[in-house]
Amino acid sequence: MESPFVFHTEKNITILCHIFGTPLAIQGISWLPLNQLFFWVLFTWRSVRKHPTWTGFKHLILGGLRMAVLLGAEWCHNLAHVAAARAVDKPVDAMRIIVGMPGLIYDEPEHPSITPRQHLIRSLGGPVCNTVLLAVSKVFQRFTPTGSTAREVADTAVGMNIFIATASLLPVPVFDGGPILKWSLIGRGISPAKAAVIATRTNQVLGPGLLGIAAVAMGKKHWLLAFILAFLGALSLAAGLGKIK
Repeated sequence: MESPFVFHTEKNITILCHIFGTPLAIQGISWLPLNQLFFWVLFTWRSVRKHPTWTGFKHLILGGLRMAVLLGAEWCHNLAHVAAARAVDKPVDAMRIIVGMPGLIYDEPEHPSITPRQHLIRSLGGPVCNTVLLAVSKVFQRFTPTGSTAREVADTAVGMNIFIATASLLPVPVFDGGPILKWSLIGRGISPAKAAVIATRTNQVLGPGLLGIAAVAMGKKHWLLAFILAFLGALSLAAGLGKIK
């Protein structure tokens, strides 16, 4: 990854605070919480359709809560990466908010001073966090009445944490699974070049497999699942074809 432009002093950069020693920065108006607004509106609209007898205020509350747990899972994922990186003394250089969501910035993500073990810990922080959040969400879900507002919020939390914990472990370079696979192999004495070949071949098999499952889901009219699987399959196939490094 290129050096973090959030530190280019000629640009309008504002550091809001430091989290685990890592600066949380915004630039211009690119931080505006458009993701939060989009999902709040989407979930509120779905609430209106599903519960036509509810008041507008209750729709807004449910929409806001579902948006918070949905996007909060991604925020927690990234914060866990920051915490894990600090724990191994190889901190993230910056975290930048873009349209309301966090992006992690590394000056030199593969600096030779970083050991395979440190790479693995940094990469595993996010998936482990979402696995813990999933367990907590499942407990909350179990004790909420079917059809209640709390159940809908719990369902959203469970679904999002399942998605992130699973998707982030795909061996695609832009996901956590890519570095996890690569540095696991290198840590076992396999050369970086051979590790890259193994990762590429893995995606050459996984990508078409996910696309095939997406086609099955589409045939059964599970449109959202089909879209997600197709998206992940396309990314994995692109990695297998060398289009994503």
